[in-house]
Amino acid sequence: MIRTMTTILVTLAATALTAGAAHADPRTWLNEGTQVVGTDVLPGLYHTDGPRSNDYGSCFITWLPYLGARDSAATDIQSYDGPSYVRLDAGDVIEVDGCTWVHESYHP
Repeated sequence: MIRTMTTILVTLAATALTAGAAHADPRTWLNEGTQVVGTDVLPGLYHTDGPRSNDYGSCFITWLPYLGARDSAATDIQSYDGPSYVRLDAGDVIEVDGCTWVHESYHP
């Protein structure tokens, strides 16, 4: 009887955890920090109007070889100082520093 109750409780807990971990759709904007294209954000074309007042005149996107890589392992880095576009491919791992970037499909 105790073993059966333990099994039922463990099964219920696992079901509750799985249900609570529903995956959200990828975003249509880029956050500050690291994100994986196709998982965290949609692949495609992104636009910015340029650096914000607190971006010190530039913003950056750094491409990393894998999630968890250090900046010193970057495969590419681009700086932007005005209105710009960037195309991101599924699987890209990027780190965003500054600017407000929105996907071409974003319509507020």
